[in-house]
Amino acid sequence: MPDAPSRADAEETRRAILRAAQELFAAAGYRAVTTRMVAKVSGIKQPLIYYHFADKEALYVEVQRERALACRAALEYIAGQHDMPIPERLRAVVAALRASHQSNMSLFMHDVQHELSEQARATLSELFRANIVQPIMAIFAEGIASGFLRKPEQGGVAPRLATFLLLSAIMHLPEVADVERGADPRADLDASAADALIHALLYGMAAAPPG
Repeated sequence: MPDAPSRADAEETRRAILRAAQELFAAAGYRAVTTRMVAKVSGIKQPLIYYHFADKEALYVEVQRERALACRAALEYIAGQHDMPIPERLRAVVAALRASHQSNMSLFMHDVQHELSEQARATLSELFRANIVQPIMAIFAEGIASGFLRKPEQGGVAPRLATFLLLSAIMHLPEVADVERGADPRADLDASAADALIHALLYGMAAAPPG
């Protein structure tokens, strides 16, 4: 199979481009990154980037697709741990999102809303819904079905809203850590902060329920 090495080389080149692009996009966002920068970090000649990807936007979309699919595998595994209590699973969700850099969602959301074409926005929105939102919603839905969480009609929160409340809080946790303890917002967040977030989301902050 004389053409096998060339296919293998092409795939390794593509992987190198994606690794470099992911690192750069995660650190600086879409606008600040150029294909010249990706070429330099990856060690690949710039024209080869356009052999594998139509343009910078196509490269960005593929980076986000791979991140979302990897994150989905982790989140679906967590959601499927039915013997694990709901609070423990949600703590695991926070850890998984941070490990996959999905916690840097403020930069991602800015890029989606302000830097990309309408088609790319639609593609990434669907990726985010299917791979990030849906698995987390399943955990909250199970909590409601089991009676651990109140139903919306009983003063509880619907799974979709609960998921976005959690994601929004995770998005801003690095900023809170930076303000409150002078930490590098890119550093791993203390486990106690994640615990406090999950506890407040599930049990509230009031000493007693109203009325």
